[in-house]
Amino acid sequence: MRMTTAEKVFQVFAWLFILFILATIIFPVLNVISVSLSDRNAVMRNEVTFYPKGFQLESYRQIVISKVFRTALVNTIFYTVTSTILAVFVTTCLAYGMTGEFVGKKFFTYFIILTMYFSGGLIATYFIYSQMYGLRNTYTVFIITGIVSAFYMIVIRSQIQTIPHEILEAADIDGASEFNKLFRIIIPAIVPTIAAISMFWALGNWNQWTINLIYSPRRDLWALQYFLRAVVIESAITAQEAEAGIIDTRPPPETFQMAAIVMVAAPIVAIYPFVQKYFTKGILAGAVKG
Repeated sequence: MRMTTAEKVFQVFAWLFILFILATIIFPVLNVISVSLSDRNAVMRNEVTFYPKGFQLESYRQIVISKVFRTALVNTIFYTVTSTILAVFVTTCLAYGMTGEFVGKKFFTYFIILTMYFSGGLIATYFIYSQMYGLRNTYTVFIITGIVSAFYMIVIRSQIQTIPHEILEAADIDGASEFNKLFRIIIPAIVPTIAAISMFWALGNWNQWTINLIYSPRRDLWALQYFLRAVVIESAITAQEAEAGIIDTRPPPETFQMAAIVMVAAPIVAIYPFVQKYFTKGILAGAVKG
C-alpha cells in the first residue's frame, strides 16, 4: 500500500525524533567512558568529547584495588539479590491474597492504594526503623526497606485475575493448598510479569544510596552508589586542592569520577540483555488484559 505525503512526512519526523532521543542517551555515555580512559593532559584541557584521547587505566586500577569498592560491590550484590527476591515474594503473596474474597477486602484495597499517594514522611520513617526496630547500622534495613510496592501488587493481582478460574477450582478439587496453587499454577503463569517487575526492583535496589546516608553511614555497609557519591565529593575536594597548588593529582579527579560511574553501572547493564525478553513480555502482559 502506497504511503501518502502526510504519512511520509510523519515518518521522517518520527525517525528524526528517535535519533534525537538516542543521541541524548548515547553521547553522554560515550563522554563518560572517554573521559575515564583519556590521558591526564587531554582531560585537564577539556579536549575529550566522544572518544578517548590518549589511554590510561590507572583510575580503574585504583578503584578495583580499593577495599572500600570491593566491600561496596559485595554489599550491593547481597542487598540487590536478597531484597529483590524477598520483595517479589511478599508482593506476589499479597497480590494473590487480594484476589480472593474476604471480609474487609474493599477497605484493605483502598488502604493499600492510599500508600501510593501518602506516606508518613522521612522523619517518621527514620524513627520507626532506627528507634522502634533498632535497624540503624545493620544489613537488615537495606533488605526490608520498601519491601512491598502497592503499584506492583496491583499489576501482579491484575495478571493473576486473568488466569482462568476453572484451573484454580480444579486444583482445589485435587486438594492443593494455597501455597501449592501459588507456586505451581500462579507464578509459572505470570513469569514474564514477575521477571519484568524483578528487573525494575533490582535496578532500584542497585541504585539505592539514601539508606546509607540516613541509616547506615559505616564504610563496611556502603553500597556502590554511596561509594560513587563519596568518590564524586572527594574528587571535587581534591580538584579544588589541586587548583590551589596543594597537591598534584594523577590522574585528574574527573577520570576517577567517570571511571567510578562506569564500574558502578556496568554490572547491572550487563545483566539487562539476558532478561530483556522477559522484560518485553512482562510489559506487554501488563498492558493487555484478557
